[in-house]
Parts: sequence; structure tokens; C-alpha cells
Amino acid sequence: MRWLNDLWSAAKVGFFSCLVTIGIAQPLPTAVAVIQGFGHVWEEKPLLAAAAVALPACIALDRPLTELWEQSPVADVLFGAARLYGERWTPVLLAVGLYGIGWAAGEEQLRRAGLTVAGATLLTTAVIMGIKVAVGRARPFLGQGSWLFRPPAWHDAYQSFPSGHTAVAATLSAAVSSSLSLPPVASGALYVVTALTALSRIYHRAHWFSDVLAGALIGYASGQAVAQAFTPKKRAEHWSILPTVGGVSVKVPLR
Repeated sequence: MRWLNDLWSAAKVGFFSCLVTIGIAQPLPTAVAVIQGFGHVWEEKPLLAAAAVALPACIALDRPLTELWEQSPVADVLFGAARLYGERWTPVLLAVGLYGIGWAAGEEQLRRAGLTVAGATLLTTAVIMGIKVAVGRARPFLGQGSWLFRPPAWHDAYQSFPSGHTAVAATLSAAVSSSLSLPPVASGALYVVTALTALSRIYHRAHWFSDVLAGALIGYASGQAVAQAFTPKKRAEHWSILPTVGGVSVKVPLR
């Protein structure tokens, strides 16, 4: 069955990314740390929470936005290239590349970025695949409308919500931007590519607008949360009182 092949391919990408890049070179974050990372994302990004709340209303825009696009040779090339950023092999190459360069150059931040990409991709893949099967939304190219749902969906044609390509693209941009502390211009460039990936899915009639919006939200949140979990935490500095032979001594941190 095709859905089993899709699930297996997605699992291979996630696990291969983790196994190849992990190297047991540094401790991995716990599940609690990742959950705390999600909390940080939602607290610090009110617009993200607002977009999630508004998502159901966006379904009304699905059909008009899908019918808006006209096929053209230029758009075919542009969106065909943009789609590649959300393919399953992209996070594998990126994670292995970042970790490999970091290992060769002795740069812990690059190694951590590779691990972040791998972990965030695995998390995003698990969430996306679970929702796709549970929701069972028909893809635009079927011509059955944006309100047709047939859960549980084991066939790719009814796994429109949410967009996996968009989720992967948003995950990569968020994970790399956050873990490498990229400047605004570089981060903006990554998110422009993410937006083009999302538009390519609408252009190719593989997804509705609300599908790509949901995918972007999930991917961004996963990338940011895992990046937060991998970020080294500074030890709290505090005064300490220690007993000595003649009484007590006070230890004061100077830096």
C-alpha cells in the first residue's frame, strides 16, 4: 500500500538523520526540554498563536486561492525548484552537512545545528503523518472540493491536511535560523524560500491554503522548540556559604 511506503520513507528520513548526525558527541535534550521549548515558542510568538486560532476561518479562502493560479512556464520552473526545499531528502543532506562540517572544523554550534535539524525533522514528520491520516482531507486535484474529509486516510490522495512539504521547509528554516543565530537578512531569505515552497504546493494543486498554513505553523513550532531544547543553558550563579574550621566563608561569583 502506498501509505505504508510513504510512512516508511518518512521514518527512514527522520531516523537516518538522527543516527548519522548524532554521533553521541553531546547529550541530547529530554522530552521535557522539547515540551518546554514549545511553551517558549507560543509565549514569545503571539502572532503564531493568532494564526493557529484563525486557521479554521482560512478554509473559506481555500477554493478562491487555488483557482487564482494560472499555469505558466516561468511559474512551472520557479515552483518546481521551490518544492525541492520541502522534499524528504533535503533535511538529511542539511543535517549531515552541518554536523559533518562542524565536526571537521571543531565547531560545536554547527554540530548542534545538524542535530537540531535531524531532531526537528523527526518530530515534524511524526506529527504531520499522524494528522494526515486522522483528518483525511481530499487534495485539490481530485476536484471534490475543500470540505471533503474521509478519515482515517490511508491513501495519499486524501492526506492533504496539513502540507508535509511546507512543514519540512518551515522546520528547516526555523531550526537553522535559531540554532545558528542567523542575522535577520539570512533568516528572512530562508523564510522566503519556505513561502515559495508553500505556494508551490497550492500552485501544483497538491494542497489547499489552509493545508500549507497549518504545515508552516507545525514546522516552525517544531524547529524552534527543538532548537530551544538543544541550546546550552547557562548555569545559575549565586552566593554560597561554606563551613570552615574557623567559622564560615562566603563564595561570591565575580563573572
